[in-house]
Amino acid sequence: MRNLFSLLGGVALGAVLGILFAPQSGAETRSQIRDLLKEKFPNLSKEKLDELVDEVVNKARNMETEATEADPA
Repeated sequence: MRNLFSLLGGVALGAVLGILFAPQSGAETRSQIRDLLKEKFPNLSKEKLDELVDEVVNKARNMETEATEADPA
């Protein structure tokens, strides 16, 4: 279970960096995250996959908001 959380943390960080350095539509970002999770966890149900994608996207948005608020420029 800890490995799953580590993976999700890494995916979230990668998603944030991707959003910050290569902006694209939210649909494209979610699609890329979904594809990555499908590749790494082929046995996940569609419902669980959708939950994980939503969680990763929400965490990425929160991290982006926090970074923006912390930037004094």
